Amino acid sequence: MSKIKLLSDDLVNQIAAGEIVERPASALKELIENSIDANSKNVEIFLQNGGKTKIVIQDDGEGISKDDLPIAIQRHATSKLSGNNLFDIKSYGFRGEALPSIASVSNFSLESGTFGISVNFSEQSEIFPSVVEKGTKVTVQNLFEKIPARLKFLRSDSVELTSCLNVVENISLTNPNINFSLRNENKQLLSFQNDSLDFRVSKILGADIFKKAIHFEERSDHIAVSGYLFHPIDNRYSQNFQRIFINGRVVKDKTVSLAIRNAYKDLIPVGRFAVAVIFIEIDPFHLDVNVSPTKSEVRFRDNLSVQRFLTDAIKKNLQRFDRVSNEIDFSSFSDLNFDNKTDKIDISKVHVLYDGPSERSGLNNNPSKNQNTRISSAPQNFEPFHQPVNDHFSPIERLKPKTDGALALSPRILPEKSESFFGTPVAQVFESYIITKTQDGLMIIDQHAVHEKITQHKILEGLTSNNKQFLVKPEILELSNSELEIAKFILENLKECGFALELIQNSLMISAIPSVINPDEAKNFVRNILSDHNMLDNLQVLDTIKKRIADKACHNSIRFGRELSFDEMSAIIQQMEEVPSIHQCNHHRPSFITISKDQLKKLFERT
Repeated sequence: MSKIKLLSDDLVNQIAAGEIVERPASALKELIENSIDANSKNVEIFLQNGGKTKIVIQDDGEGISKDDLPIAIQRHATSKLSGNNLFDIKSYGFRGEALPSIASVSNFSLESGTFGISVNFSEQSEIFPSVVEKGTKVTVQNLFEKIPARLKFLRSDSVELTSCLNVVENISLTNPNINFSLRNENKQLLSFQNDSLDFRVSKILGADIFKKAIHFEERSDHIAVSGYLFHPIDNRYSQNFQRIFINGRVVKDKTVSLAIRNAYKDLIPVGRFAVAVIFIEIDPFHLDVNVSPTKSEVRFRDNLSVQRFLTDAIKKNLQRFDRVSNEIDFSSFSDLNFDNKTDKIDISKVHVLYDGPSERSGLNNNPSKNQNTRISSAPQNFEPFHQPVNDHFSPIERLKPKTDGALALSPRILPEKSESFFGTPVAQVFESYIITKTQDGLMIIDQHAVHEKITQHKILEGLTSNNKQFLVKPEILELSNSELEIAKFILENLKECGFALELIQNSLMISAIPSVINPDEAKNFVRNILSDHNMLDNLQVLDTIKKRIADKACHNSIRFGRELSFDEMSAIIQQMEEVPSIHQCNHHRPSFITISKDQLKKLFERT
């Protein structure tokens, strides 16, 4: 007697359902994709108990003929795959497993063209009359009711509902020309009707962070990428805020995720994730979408080239955030009650740039005659100035105009339009922050943060194979097996940065190092790099090594508490224009913030 038996059709369908239908959201995704493949323009969704009890989808697509209804619920039946080429797939559904799989684990009905057919956990009915004339209506009830082992793995109604909402949101982003609506019980939860893609992204990910997002597009020979990159400051603890779409499908792909991480890695802290919406279009010949039954994973023919292209494309556009302002949110200021008696401006902490001494201050053009006036290397009409304390005037009064119209402090009148995005310096406060006047308001710049970034940029540009210092006595490192493999892998990259190295059996001889590294730290620096096993999987080894060298050497930046001249502040502003990603310091904090004219008006209740 044969021990090997063919499985029954019912069991085969249930196994297939286990691969395709994990939860209500899985069934919903397959059914919506069928509606899209049918060229629907409107898709209406109704859920009960987060989809566990009932899912109804009604579309206005091409529909299904009476003769095709029984075939549509058979396994491996599809209208979406022409020929036998699995690498030329342009539709969502093509396996022909979704409908029979869902029908095998639920009370299922399919109605179109005034006819319908139902399946009660694999028990198929006869064709019956239906009121659905246009499009298709699919009803799924009591999912997994007769399969307790599957039913117990479903989560609460709210969790399942959230997953269903995510499915509809994702599909709506790749199909902005289709209207979607979703109701749970009697409550409308989602409605996208004739909306732009910008509106949908803003609605889904948040209008506040979308204000700072940038749209980008890049193209190569057989691949194109577009989408929205969000400000590094708006990073998240979870990767769920990254929406990745490949040829119209929402996917979770390690190649794309790694490209996003590599591009943002110098801008966000470790353990945090960037927010991004990425659309990738690639020649189907270079992509395999037939990896998983749910089509949630893909396989690129050349992972490395795709990853390099995406990383470069994203990193290139991230530089545009240098022209996106970090605006202060004054929305919570309206409830503050300032007390003029206690909340005063400490003029002694403010360094103002002005045209010359005022009559009221009693100062003349000879700074040596007044100990409170600092000699500056600025032009003659830009002399750094500290107002002497006068007990007869409050800090506010010292700024009030005299009766003849002269000001006690007369800041230089700046041109309305500034050539630099970062404005023109007008003051330094607390000997730590530079205040500039921009075309649209004021900018407050963290002098240490920006100068540290500038210093790092200069160091990175100066790291070449020729810019090195030779050690008086070569250092010898004894390597472990793993360190030896990493050394072989990154040896040429280290040489490009200014190291002179030679492998001698299981040892590494260091005879020269980059000029910016302290010779006493050379041995430990190389050892730390060789102990990093991530180097073997790093597609940007050279950039990583350079970044570590720059971090090690970047300690000569301007610090807090240093008083700056006008020329020094102007030089910093000028250099900020030349440094990418200047909007954040090396520790991922904002390096400047802005206050717009409108915000100032609102703050002073002038709107």
